[in-house]
Amino acid sequence: MLISVIVPVYNVEKYLRRCVESIMSQTYKEIEILLIDDGSTDDSGRICDDLAIKDRRIHVFHKENGGVSSARNLGIERACGDYICFVDSDDWIDIDYFESAMPILKEAHPTLLMNNYMKDDGDGHRFCKFPPSPTLYLGEEEAFYEMVNGSHLGWEPIASFYEAIGCKRIKFDSHIVFGEDLLFRFQFTKGNKGLYIYQYLPKYHYFTRMDSAVNSYAIYRKVDDLKVLERVMIETSIRTKRLLLYKEYVPRLVRYYILGIQSSDYRDVVVVRDIRRKIKRNIRLFLKDNAICAFMKLGLIVCLFPQSMARNLWRLYQGWKKLV
Repeated sequence: MLISVIVPVYNVEKYLRRCVESIMSQTYKEIEILLIDDGSTDDSGRICDDLAIKDRRIHVFHKENGGVSSARNLGIERACGDYICFVDSDDWIDIDYFESAMPILKEAHPTLLMNNYMKDDGDGHRFCKFPPSPTLYLGEEEAFYEMVNGSHLGWEPIASFYEAIGCKRIKFDSHIVFGEDLLFRFQFTKGNKGLYIYQYLPKYHYFTRMDSAVNSYAIYRKVDDLKVLERVMIETSIRTKRLLLYKEYVPRLVRYYILGIQSSDYRDVVVVRDIRRKIKRNIRLFLKDNAICAFMKLGLIVCLFPQSMARNLWRLYQGWKKLV
């Protein structure tokens, strides 16, 4: 059984060798490694080529910069394996990760095998926020609900093995810069009926660094995930829609509004106006919803105050938090 490992690469010269060498060192050897250099401006592209010389299983593709989604899409198109696994270029995996996942892949042939991951700063501080649990066998709708619920796993595309034939039916939306992971997982479960398995296997190391692309996104870029949530909530089950509404959508409306009114970027100012309109249009429904907590309802009301008042109230709250 061949595993296609797709690694999107962009300006990660400090971390790339650690990532790829952890894949090359896997005790399970039937793999191909697709390094997708997404127009890197540092030494990442040359490092990809150097690594390919050392291991014939590595295939390098250089392309113009188009974002992580376009890089993953190219990897999906070129993958030849039975299963596809995504590894981010600043992350790494334990050497027996694939071997540990192989028994379930070979015996059950799931449409998607989902694992969890370790958050790791690379200096010995690591933790898995998901507690150990028995293996779960799920349908596609239940699987997506579990991703949203977040008790066992998240909706990140990493730490998972996708049946290649199903993965090739789905594309990452390259027009979405934030929230594309949720949309991809939703579209995968919607487009591929079959067996979905969750196995507690924290052997993927998710590198936590402050200079990552996600942490550098401005508010006007982050609100892409509001569009994704709105899109998914229209198409998903009522149970999952309710979960997304109170757990993800409403808290993000409040958070992005508060952050946006403190920004001097004119693009964030435009976003703030749009968020306020969304809140105002739905405020009665939000306030009547028992699933939305009182604190979040208060936050929604504050968002309808004049911006100067909302900023002052936020500063008072931040000062109070430091005292308690």
